[in-house]
Amino acid sequence: MFPAFAHFARTATCDTELHGQKISEGEKVVMWYPSSNRDETRFEDPDTFDVSRETEHQAFGAGGRHFCLGTALARLELRILIEETLSRYPGIQIAGTPRYVESPFANQLKTLPVTLRS
Repeated sequence: MFPAFAHFARTATCDTELHGQKISEGEKVVMWYPSSNRDETRFEDPDTFDVSRETEHQAFGAGGRHFCLGTALARLELRILIEETLSRYPGIQIAGTPRYVESPFANQLKTLPVTLRS
């Protein structure tokens, strides 16, 4: 639903047509990851977050055609981070409004204020 990167652009290497849209050699083509994860032709309720949703989408790490090789390490790092933080601070709570990086490319937090409680 909320991939780390918003888009990637590529340059067409030859004239082609995609879903009725002509693309000329040299033109830029942009894939918007949030859009593909909300494709109404693929998902029954595309704008609703559902942890049981089929994971065949375009974001890295989901097992689709652009699977990131670092996914296993990233998942391990996150699991350890969460386990260790919760073991030390089981009463951790969000203590303010999360702020996001202002970027048309990256979708990530800039700050997430929390209160650490044992």
